[in-house]
Amino acid sequence: MSDGQNSPLLTPDRSEDELSPPGKVVLVAMDGSEHSFNAFHWYMERIYQPNHSIIILHCPELKSVMKVPLRSTDSHCVKTMLKEHDQEVTTLVDRIKDTLKVVKVNARLIKQSGNPGHTIVKVANENKATLIVTGTRGLNGVRRTLIGSVSDYVLHHAHCPVLVCRNDTAT
Repeated sequence: MSDGQNSPLLTPDRSEDELSPPGKVVLVAMDGSEHSFNAFHWYMERIYQPNHSIIILHCPELKSVMKVPLRSTDSHCVKTMLKEHDQEVTTLVDRIKDTLKVVKVNARLIKQSGNPGHTIVKVANENKATLIVTGTRGLNGVRRTLIGSVSDYVLHHAHCPVLVCRNDTAT
């Protein structure tokens, strides 16, 4: 009887409005990668409803600064890397804002440093998110085990449903 698609059951007792209740808070985690932008667009095209309150979360990581040897006394080098990092974050935030203008959606943008997985779960909890949307790099099992996966962490620690969009299904 199934047409192979998973869709919610609509009955006379269960309207479409009940499936997207008012006050639904959707947190979209965006790290600046194409994977995260694809996940955002997938959500907008297939799930978004006007009654959704959208939070865009960006967790900037200081990767390049973390690679500087602890004994380094070249404060100019560290300042330069921090300035470059700030510029990258500003460019990304501008790109996110431009994307929101194109899709004509208002969203609250939160920029919070920290471990991405922990931060996504924490911000989702604080804002009573009813859905988390994230992309994935599609790491294989060995690489995911060795270096970890943000989407895997969020999936196992979030209090609400998590939509993980693989890049090949995001189009």
